[in-house]
Amino acid sequence: MRKPIATDRHQTTCFATRPKAAAHPVRLKARVREALGALLLVSTCLTGGHAWAAVQGTAVEAVQLPAWVERHGQQRPAQPGQMLRPGDLAVTASGSRMLLRMPDRSTIRLGEDTRFEIERMDMHARDAAGRSDLNASLNLITGVFRYATDYSSKALGHGRQVNLRMATATVGIRGTDFWSMTDADHDAVCVFEGKVDVLREGKDTISLSKPGAFWVVFTGQPENPAGQATPEQLAKFIDQADMQPGRGVLVAGGRWRVVAGVSGNVNEASGLRDRLRAAGYPAEVVIRQGRHEVRINELATREDAEHVLNRLSAGERLLLTQSRVALSAE
Repeated sequence: MRKPIATDRHQTTCFATRPKAAAHPVRLKARVREALGALLLVSTCLTGGHAWAAVQGTAVEAVQLPAWVERHGQQRPAQPGQMLRPGDLAVTASGSRMLLRMPDRSTIRLGEDTRFEIERMDMHARDAAGRSDLNASLNLITGVFRYATDYSSKALGHGRQVNLRMATATVGIRGTDFWSMTDADHDAVCVFEGKVDVLREGKDTISLSKPGAFWVVFTGQPENPAGQATPEQLAKFIDQADMQPGRGVLVAGGRWRVVAGVSGNVNEASGLRDRLRAAGYPAEVVIRQGRHEVRINELATREDAEHVLNRLSAGERLLLTQSRVALSAE
């Protein structure tokens, strides 16, 4: 990941070491509500209309390929429906994304080149009225992270105590929408709505509660006071973790697939499947009309499938003959 610089020309992040002019609070809140509404609509589509169904554990809800889940040092390609356990790592490659759904319906979105760990995740019933409390410890090892509380969870009275650990700080989350990023050069936090507390050892807690407030510290440099992001900076932060339609997105029930190749030799097909899985693509081998098809299923649209096929075509030894995109029914 490239080092962020203090200029709007930088595509990855754009920070200022001094407070910027504040975005208008009403317009900023309206933009956040609009973004959250769009996320709810996408979530409803991804879950087949059951957007408010209970989720046991943290689930992978959507993936922009390639990406992996790492457990006990072993990587396997990420795909919708996978459940993450404490100790698991979610890993994204360059140009990829991942959307996770927590037990209280809150969402975690991971940007490209990210390594994220669930250290602890417990959800317990609080009372007979059905209210529950979520306690979780998360670790952003490197990359881009965005967390958003689910409004139905807040309306039902569920509680949460969630902490996100980064290289130099821990973010205390009590119900909010915020973005964070960490790498070898810096830690940063920006609040879109709600409040977070940034805790650092031996220093005063920094509370970020104003929409657009952000904090950043660069490695080896003095810490600056929290500042205010411009609307242009906020848009860049949001884009870093959002799914990019048409660029290899997998969703539960996605109707398009990539046929990476067809072979009459089961060993040849199995070898291709294993190479694809190692590269972060959840491939499988299916026998069709006496031949072995290597497939990547559940792509959201034809454009997503074509993007994956084009990307694979550029790689060495990642395709056999007769590769194509197809509807699931074909």
